[in-house]
Amino acid sequence: MRPVTWLGDLVRALGAVRPDGRPPTPELVETVATMLGITGTAPDPEPARLDPATSETEEPVTPMLPAPAAVPSGERPSGLDRPRFSEPPKEEESGPLVGLRQSWVEDVPENLRIAWQDQEVVPLETTTADRLRRKPPFEPLLRRASTSALVQAMLSRRLPGDEVDVPTLVDELAAGRAVTSLPMSPRPTLRCGAHVLIEESSAMSLFWRDQWELAKVVRNVVGPGLTDVTVFRGSPLRPRRDHPQPAPRRAVLVLSAFDMQRGRANREDWERYVAALRQRDCRVVGLVPFPRERWSAWLTGLMPLVCWDRSTTVGTVRSAMGRAA
Repeated sequence: MRPVTWLGDLVRALGAVRPDGRPPTPELVETVATMLGITGTAPDPEPARLDPATSETEEPVTPMLPAPAAVPSGERPSGLDRPRFSEPPKEEESGPLVGLRQSWVEDVPENLRIAWQDQEVVPLETTTADRLRRKPPFEPLLRRASTSALVQAMLSRRLPGDEVDVPTLVDELAAGRAVTSLPMSPRPTLRCGAHVLIEESSAMSLFWRDQWELAKVVRNVVGPGLTDVTVFRGSPLRPRRDHPQPAPRRAVLVLSAFDMQRGRANREDWERYVAALRQRDCRVVGLVPFPRERWSAWLTGLMPLVCWDRSTTVGTVRSAMGRAA
């Protein structure tokens, strides 16, 4: 809380006393300041006090004291080198600045005190060449908790299992047809194995780690002996020489951008590749790291496509597989 008169009033009063622009003497400055109640023991109708409701939130205002008066060359100023009003008031003195002086030493309430001294400061790590070469933390495109279930949904095939299909058997007998073998209930299985087709191109350069991490998940879910990996660049018909072709009846998982980044996928090559897989009784499904609106209509009619994203669920995969069937 500032007093009724302030240093601006002192400057204006000194300017009125010396309209000719001559610098005031220290005695004149002291006299005017005492008359205005800024220093000394001039009568004050009501000493300025801080409001208890605002003393905790308002910051104290530090008075800006004027510089000493200019002294002509060769003369020594009378009195002290600096005016007495520039010294801070003592605690026993009275005046408008006493309340401000007391507010500087008031204790901060316990509920507003921040015990930062008790907190442990952890120093920052020093940047080194080894730390700069270290791989950043890996966060896959698919959620870790559901990746295995998504792989099973994409690669499993419904084949006759170990249980008899009783409804089908009853229908055969009711129709009067001879039953030469017991019909078995179909169930999803991974016993035919899986083949992962990985595209190596500039469009998939951001996802190379996701591709190989997903290939490891497929190998862990299906089994190392039933999982093969093939890498191609440009066309699926021209894979690397040392990589095998998909075995018959295996499920093929294509990890490719299908050149959607440039918008000119090689349609003929993909149609020939999928036709060759179907001749081997292979299922094929594509996992694409691009949104659905960028998929070509001919590509969605060629094979089921699944968006490679964290929002993909098992229900999404089954819906895509069902539409393709």
